[in-house]
Amino acid sequence: MKQFEDAADSLARFDAAVTAAPFGAAIVLRLLCTAQLTTGTREALHRFLAAEADPFHDAALTPTERGIRDGLVEEERRTRSGGLPSLTRLQLLDPALETYPAADRLEAALRPTEARAVLDRLLDIAAWAPSRAAGECLAALTLVSAGRTDHLILLPFITMEDDDARAAALDAWRAGDEAPWRTLALTSLLSRLATLHEALRAITAGQSREDDRLTALGRAAVTTRPALALLRRNVLLTMPILAEDLGCSRPAAQQMLDRLTSLGVARELTGRGRDRVWGYEPAIGRLGAALE
Repeated sequence: MKQFEDAADSLARFDAAVTAAPFGAAIVLRLLCTAQLTTGTREALHRFLAAEADPFHDAALTPTERGIRDGLVEEERRTRSGGLPSLTRLQLLDPALETYPAADRLEAALRPTEARAVLDRLLDIAAWAPSRAAGECLAALTLVSAGRTDHLILLPFITMEDDDARAAALDAWRAGDEAPWRTLALTSLLSRLATLHEALRAITAGQSREDDRLTALGRAAVTTRPALALLRRNVLLTMPILAEDLGCSRPAAQQMLDRLTSLGVARELTGRGRDRVWGYEPAIGRLGAALE
């Protein structure tokens, strides 16, 4: 089926593009998935990013956000080591998993078989999960366990409309008619991958313009350029880390971050006066648009 071939090819190109991106794309995408599985807001994404940079900011996360994040980290670790996702550990994401009557069918979909391609298993998992959140999470972890992505960086069907067409396609799949759900889900996956590909391309292409804006600062650009390079690579920075990495004073590091913020390249994520965290705004802003 051509859609299967197109989706498999696009998925491979997406993972390669994330790895090759000249900025820390995987960090933003991983925490974007975490935000989408919780409150689904930009504010949540910023909280997760800040806590990633400095554990001090874990306190800003709700208990549910913290529990889901930690559970996803553990499950990603398990699946990268060849294990299967644990329905028990993901009950905080969806309490219905504890007593789900079709749990045996869902666990069967999670087990790899030579007879079924990975993408076909994703469709089966999403169709038999008790909720969209559980289905997306389990599908994303299956991509990791199958080696299709290095990290949990893609919720494959998250942008699909939750409408009558989706409900009817799921009912048909569970009844044995796979065509409607396969067409609907793969179309959604291809659209999502195309959007992410374009975002990665646009962020990368925009770096030359960022360099031009920095050059316009004159002499200040000389000292600030290493800070921009570090921000791109790490995606997240604190002032003490920047000072330590560049071997400069903390006031000098703060001046660099202020310059990058004024250029629109950095964004302060915590809203605090102290213990602040800055993120690489072109990546956070563009990829975070999925939360709007």
